[in-house]
Amino acid sequence: AAGGQEAEVLEKLRGVIDPDLHKDIVECGFVKDMKIEGGKVSFMLELTTPACPVKEEFKKDCDRFVRELPWVEAVTVTISSRKRGRTTSKEGGDMQRNKGCPGLKDVQRIIAVSSGKGGVGKSTVAVNLAYSIARLGGKVGIIDADIFGPSLPTMVAPANARISLSKDNDAMLAPLEHEGVKLMSYGYTAKASKEGAAVMRGPMASNTMHQLIAYTDWGHLDYLIIDMPPGTSDIHLTLGQEVTMDGAVIVTTPQRLSYVDVVKGIDMFDSLKVPIIGLVQNMAYFDCGCGKRHMPFGPGHGKKLIELYGIPVNASLPIQQDISEHGDSGSPFVTALQDSAVGKVYSELASGVVQQLSKLTADTTPMPLVEFDPPSGHLVITPFS
Repeated sequence: AAGGQEAEVLEKLRGVIDPDLHKDIVECGFVKDMKIEGGKVSFMLELTTPACPVKEEFKKDCDRFVRELPWVEAVTVTISSRKRGRTTSKEGGDMQRNKGCPGLKDVQRIIAVSSGKGGVGKSTVAVNLAYSIARLGGKVGIIDADIFGPSLPTMVAPANARISLSKDNDAMLAPLEHEGVKLMSYGYTAKASKEGAAVMRGPMASNTMHQLIAYTDWGHLDYLIIDMPPGTSDIHLTLGQEVTMDGAVIVTTPQRLSYVDVVKGIDMFDSLKVPIIGLVQNMAYFDCGCGKRHMPFGPGHGKKLIELYGIPVNASLPIQQDISEHGDSGSPFVTALQDSAVGKVYSELASGVVQQLSKLTADTTPMPLVEFDPPSGHLVITPFS
């Protein structure tokens, strides 16, 4: 009888569809640990990410559908998330990913935030994206990968800004923390504080960056945001080769000059086999007190980039004084004004990024091999078996 009741519950749960994977939650394998005691039904939904933006809708739909069964008196749905990995650490991390970076062993997903040139507001976007994902329920960290011009110490000022050794491993650094988000930047180090700007050659800068990201004791993180340096430098290539990046968000402004540099950045990530999951056009407009919206740099090339490269998530952000003020004060904009219009744009951006990463994780369909055959002048597509 219990087996028949479980089948009835599962059949009802097939009515709950994941909007990204376009499959029901039973087919996706989300339903775990079902227990039926009389008229009481309990089970766990093991989602692809703890920051799933539709997890509350899933719970409500599960409760509603299961209660349609005449014998059900109560429904208890708990939410959990999958930990990716093959050879796992005690925290459930993948020991095969980022093998040369012991601090990353329990980091589930890594997102690069990049721009083709400086001055487009990339660090502002990276910081507010990190805190927006944290608001969705994920454990998040952010590392400032710019050795020569670190921005994170200005934009996020934790109460204790002194870097120390990890309590669990004295061979590693302990990240700083502010409002639940873990932080690391060369700018927080005593050397940077005393000497100001970093003066070092490219290989030394790359080595310094490697030590900061690989030997910071991040612990368990659902998402690590890497605020990349502007442009396409040695540090970009070093990080791309040493760290498994799950996706990249590109930040630009509407000018054509920025568009040209963005294409170079996209090509770089393409060569590193990192998918572009988001595009942000920053400083795209400002709203006048008269009620009119002005676009000082024109409509931009965002639509063209989205169509050309198939970028699934996009956002436009305004020129707005309080965004700059929060960036200079050490308090991220979205932590203070999360319900503002801009705060909602960041929330939608965070939801879109999280959903795209979940889709990429769930999509295990092997990609075909596509080659150009010069004699015939045709593309040859070979399906992977």
